Amino acid sequence: MDSEELYAELKKFFPNTLDLMRHLHINACWEYFITENSTNEENAKLRYFLYKKDENTLVMTKEDPNIKPDLILYFTEKAILNFIKGTPSADEYYVRYREIMDNPQPGIELDSLVNKPRLMLWKIGYRKWQKDFKF
Repeated sequence: MDSEELYAELKKFFPNTLDLMRHLHINACWEYFITENSTNEENAKLRYFLYKKDENTLVMTKEDPNIKPDLILYFTEKAILNFIKGTPSADEYYVRYREIMDNPQPGIELDSLVNKPRLMLWKIGYRKWQKDFKF
């Protein structure tokens, strides 16, 4: 699927699943890089941001929101589509995430980079988030 179709498909899930960022403070931000076949690819097929605008709103955008991302996430297209298949709850999404993390397969890969010091992340809710979603 081309990058615009992929973005449209992902946009049906990410900003509408508020619990993905449950416990996190306003302006929590994640940057996503989606690649075709491997997270080691140089060029992303799609790059976007997901951030918590307020307690009731997640925003997904290709435009840089001028918020330093807390996490930078790398997914292959197959992996991200597997995570959102069937519009799972946030809890199920993170179960799928951990499953792929523990059992990567060719073409179904993910990786992440923590982009802020741990103490700063804990102050903005990541300690509760981590405990709740078992990371």
